[in-house]
Amino acid sequence: MGNDTSGRGIGAKQRAATRDTYRRRTVLKGATTGATIGALSVAGCLGGGNGGPVLRVINSAYQQQEDEYRAIFDEFEEEHDCEVEYTRSDFASAPSEAAQAQAGGNPYDLLMLASPGNNVFGVQEGLYQPINDVIEDMGAEDHWREEFLVQIDGDYYFAPNTGTVSTLIYREDLFNEYDAPMPPFDSWDEYHTAAETMTDEDENLYGSPVFLGSNHFHGILPLSLLHGRGGSIINTDDEVVYDSEETVEMLEFMRDLNEFSPQAAHGADIPEMRPPLYQGTYAMTWYSTNVIPYDIEQYNPDLTGDVQVAPIPAYDSSYEPVARLTGLGHGLGAETEHPELAKDLLREITSFEGVMRLMTAQPASHVPAIHGILEEDDLWETDVMQDYEEHYRDLVDIADEYGRVVAVEENEGHINPVTGQAVAETHVISSVQDVILEDEDPQDAAEHWADEIRDDYADQLND
Repeated sequence: MGNDTSGRGIGAKQRAATRDTYRRRTVLKGATTGATIGALSVAGCLGGGNGGPVLRVINSAYQQQEDEYRAIFDEFEEEHDCEVEYTRSDFASAPSEAAQAQAGGNPYDLLMLASPGNNVFGVQEGLYQPINDVIEDMGAEDHWREEFLVQIDGDYYFAPNTGTVSTLIYREDLFNEYDAPMPPFDSWDEYHTAAETMTDEDENLYGSPVFLGSNHFHGILPLSLLHGRGGSIINTDDEVVYDSEETVEMLEFMRDLNEFSPQAAHGADIPEMRPPLYQGTYAMTWYSTNVIPYDIEQYNPDLTGDVQVAPIPAYDSSYEPVARLTGLGHGLGAETEHPELAKDLLREITSFEGVMRLMTAQPASHVPAIHGILEEDDLWETDVMQDYEEHYRDLVDIADEYGRVVAVEENEGHINPVTGQAVAETHVISSVQDVILEDEDPQDAAEHWADEIRDDYADQLND
């Protein structure tokens, strides 16, 4: 695992051709630097008024990748005699911005609404149209890694390029110092034991934090644990099953794990999740994006080589871990006036060259959604990749073995848009908050929030 296998048939030939194209062009060799964009949404026409058709694009790229997107759009404008108007939006506002634009008669041509749950919500709301022809023409599973290709009601709506995978991040030096069970853990019991062993309040050290903020990403840990116990929110018959034994056990574990978490973690938001690990407050934490410390020297250069990744464990050896993948990718606007031109830009973004450029713009943070990238020498020539190759290959292995788009994939092979919404609405987070902050019985919390999901989505469920 960790190495893409050589392709077959037309897909392999396409990849060979795109590699040749890539090698003839200039590609960034490291993390891009530049001014931070102050506003959450920045729109601008990149082409300078050439009079051609205008393509409107909305996505939520990180700053390093955003710079490379803009470079790709600039080149596309010149090659196709058009303009690309680009809006960067954040997680919370992306769906409403896209919906308002479409309702106002100025729809986006390409959309990526910040998360799998948001993207699927956009399909439900009629913001996307199927792109089966694009997926098939580019080789389908010959071009894309299978775990990133998602169908909804038999249609493809998204062309992925890069994604991230949830993991446990841990300090190997501290595990050795405290003689704690070393990840990857075989069970929740080992996870709990390690957290207990490594918590040393006199040294301001905690085994593992439990984040209870309202941010969607704070639901990743309990959701991964639930699936890793064989549980679900909604089953394949669209029945709410959150009031299950598996949910109760997950909530009990979260409650117990909270004993070894500083209270300050309860109000922590995403930007605060990285520095504490590297500055030594936590022995281990979890994170869903940018999980490789490509910028570790900004936090604590002494930890270089000590920060490792492992899958969030399953209940015990009879179950498999579940690693949440993001990266459903861009889709075609339902009301685009330039569908063929927009598809050409979609192909450019998700081509071998396009993905390679985005990967090297923010190295060691994203998993490629297409085949062949890990075989490219240029990827490994960046300083970050050279320093963290083993670390990064561990990350890719986790994505290969355990990765699932769990925000929308409720059970293996079954896509349930309702589940994506339920997670986005923080029902899971609320149940954990009730158990930890309100001292509610886990069984009562599971039943309460199962009922809330039934009430909130009564019109969309068979339950």
